[in-house]
Amino acid sequence: MNNKLSDLEWVKLTKKFVEYYDGGRNQRVGQAYMNALFEVNRKLYDTISGTENDCFYDDNKVINFIRWLND
Repeated sequence: MNNKLSDLEWVKLTKKFVEYYDGGRNQRVGQAYMNALFEVNRKLYDTISGTENDCFYDDNKVINFIRWLND
């Protein structure tokens, strides 16, 4: 597996996701993941934004998002 994020970036992404999601009180899952990625790795955010793997507006694409990051 050739992850697009380093181990440290995955940890940061997870922490940021939790901050944004907060049990669904703050943002939907897809929004939280995309906003977390924006903070952790802007280049990857720009690359995925607007593609079939962008889950910001569609939580059903979260699995695409994660698979893409784990490409």
